[in-house]
Amino acid sequence: MTFLKSAARKLAIFSVAMIMVVGTFFMNASEASAAEITIVMGGTKGLVFEPAIATIKPGDTVTWNVGALPPHNVQFSKTPGDAALAASLSHKGLEGKGKSFSVTFPADAPAGNYDYFCMPHRGAGMVGKIVVEG
Repeated sequence: MTFLKSAARKLAIFSVAMIMVVGTFFMNASEASAAEITIVMGGTKGLVFEPAIATIKPGDTVTWNVGALPPHNVQFSKTPGDAALAASLSHKGLEGKGKSFSVTFPADAPAGNYDYFCMPHRGAGMVGKIVVEG
């Protein structure tokens, strides 16, 4: 009889321990959060986007900050999606150091290269690329 009580007690302790271990998997599981990327327009390196290439995932947000030499804008010239997607990601322009705007890429944005430029400074080489990972 003592053997059965001891075995039952060990089984109960083992069961509770397993429930606690399995429960921690659910408590530690979290949803993937969207990233936020910042790109400086006309920063310390002159008329360039810093960084020139940024890698993101669909649903991430990209913020462009005016560093120097405004005005700047972001015009997407090539996207894996249609022209409407390029237009929705583009921004008319910002005047003044410290101004910024943000764009959240759609959760269903196609993977690929999204090329963009600053219209007033494109001839000076102010071009950038967002790489959307699948």
